[in-house]
Amino acid sequence: MEGLSQNILRSSPVAGTPTSIPNSPTIRSSLRRVASETGPIGRRSTSSQRPSNCSTAFTGAGLLRKDPPVFRGRAQGDPVLAGSGDARACALDAVLALNDSYLFVQGPPGTGKTTTGSQLIVGLLQAGKRIGVTSNSHKVINNLLKAVEECAEAQHVVFSGVKKSGKNDPEQMFAGRLIHDVYDNDAILDSGAQLIAGTAWVFADPALEARLDYLFVDEAGQVSLANLVAIGTAARNLVLLGDQMQLGQPIQGVHPGRSGESALEYLLDGQATVGEDRGIFLGTTFRMHDDVCRFISDAVYDGRLAPQSENQTQRLVLKRAAHEALRATGIRLQPVTHDGCTQSSKPEAEVIKAIFASLLLQDFVDRKGAQHRMSIDNILVVAPYNAQVNLLRATLPTGARVGTIDKFQGQQAEAVIVSMTSSNGECLPRNIEFLYDKNRLNVAVSRAKCLAIVVASPDLLNIRCNSPAQMELVNTLCWLREYADGLHANQR
Repeated sequence: MEGLSQNILRSSPVAGTPTSIPNSPTIRSSLRRVASETGPIGRRSTSSQRPSNCSTAFTGAGLLRKDPPVFRGRAQGDPVLAGSGDARACALDAVLALNDSYLFVQGPPGTGKTTTGSQLIVGLLQAGKRIGVTSNSHKVINNLLKAVEECAEAQHVVFSGVKKSGKNDPEQMFAGRLIHDVYDNDAILDSGAQLIAGTAWVFADPALEARLDYLFVDEAGQVSLANLVAIGTAARNLVLLGDQMQLGQPIQGVHPGRSGESALEYLLDGQATVGEDRGIFLGTTFRMHDDVCRFISDAVYDGRLAPQSENQTQRLVLKRAAHEALRATGIRLQPVTHDGCTQSSKPEAEVIKAIFASLLLQDFVDRKGAQHRMSIDNILVVAPYNAQVNLLRATLPTGARVGTIDKFQGQQAEAVIVSMTSSNGECLPRNIEFLYDKNRLNVAVSRAKCLAIVVASPDLLNIRCNSPAQMELVNTLCWLREYADGLHANQR
């Protein structure tokens, strides 16, 4: 065997020798099947050119070529969400019309990606389709399955489902009302279930090839391209749920070329948002006030993200003696001068302690208009390094929600405090690309419903860059300062 450089994969990012294929026999075997079944294919293909017995390989091939999604009864280039009707109904119509293809549903912070995914899955189950659900982690899979069961119950839909879990690992278990845990792939095959859930090793199994109508891949921004092609053999159609502008892969495998990129990074190839003819962009956030959302939208999402109208009601209610960093809504950059701080900063911890204490004396108004007293549950504190997380936990009240941003993706609070920690360019324990990463800044700030406060040394705004890419990263933090200053001036 030439390896996966033959046929369609000859010029694909998964090309290489057998020893460079991801280190899992199941995944390797699935990738070889894609390579051998696809045959010689040019840059484009049509349904009439596809052998009837290898549609799943063509789904992966189209993804590798970055072909637009293929829909029955629709012309190429038409918007995915056709018509001006209910967006949810239009989305389900689009997914039902997929023709041995794939669809990306991009869900920026607070836009209800999980809710949308669960509604699509339940709609497909009602239509008699057989569905798979997968992701990199059991936690993510279980979260989507919970939403599916809740949606099905609300719509009085009954179905049978199984999830492959580890028998001796309680964290993997789902134990749902409609979806039950099984412990080996044979049990999945024997179940006859309409919904199957599990990690990549379930769906790359050759016994499941072409068994499903749809495979939903949650947090697809954290699933490598190589793994996606391998698991895609299980279904005629792929639905990718995620956002490549949030956190990337927490699992780093060994993949040749670009195959270690997430599928979403590869598909969008540097674009911040998916085009209306190539996917579905969820453009309404149910979390952020406009004073927070506007920066996130302009800096990260091409200006396409907007708050739901009720978000404008939520705000902090501040007393006269509130800390100077506090505002009712928006983003603040609180400067703290220090030097010699790398992975922990006592000066920032002391300032954050004062801000935190002041927040606990304030009230907030929720999106329904009800007023409440702030508590530790209404505040998130985020730091880039574990050493600063540990320092902040020792400094702040017991029970304070403190962690790295990886811990808080998917969570939210009325107020968010971000500690940048490092003093200057000479003190960076890692590289510029880590501390100034736009995705990490996006996730940190966008946890905030009302107010986000970034605590940072002013020297971080004047750092030496060695490439245009580094300049772009630093400019995002400078943009945040300018946005915060302008917002503060308008709020006076």
